[in-house]
Amino acid sequence: MTTIAYEIPFYATGLQADNLAAKLQELTPKLLREGALEVRVIRSREDAYKFRMSIAVPDQETWTRMWNSETWIEFRTVQTKLFQKPLAYEKNVAIAHGRGAGVTDPYGDEPFGPAKAEDDERMTGAPVAS
Repeated sequence: MTTIAYEIPFYATGLQADNLAAKLQELTPKLLREGALEVRVIRSREDAYKFRMSIAVPDQETWTRMWNSETWIEFRTVQTKLFQKPLAYEKNVAIAHGRGAGVTDPYGDEPFGPAKAEDDERMTGAPVAS
């Protein structure tokens, strides 16, 4: 089995970033039920309107079935006002993977987090410490 990761960039339309965040959070468990191995949505700390969704699937057939499912079709049509178009995905395969000793899931402490930027103390608008 070759796991395939699909990356979908989202850019929220004016004043819709928090609404898009909430809808992506609602979409995540639905995609797991549709056959995704892992779904991760990341929101930029430098631009709160910018999101990236990563969906790992076991094969192309699973992705095709998922992308054309009622779940995705409904999201792309009903929530279309929340993000800029076109909505295009990239197909990727892993070439390296690593994780710190003892870490099972680096995002596991907060699998969804607050949808609203002002409710998340990490979304300060200040530069991220390096």
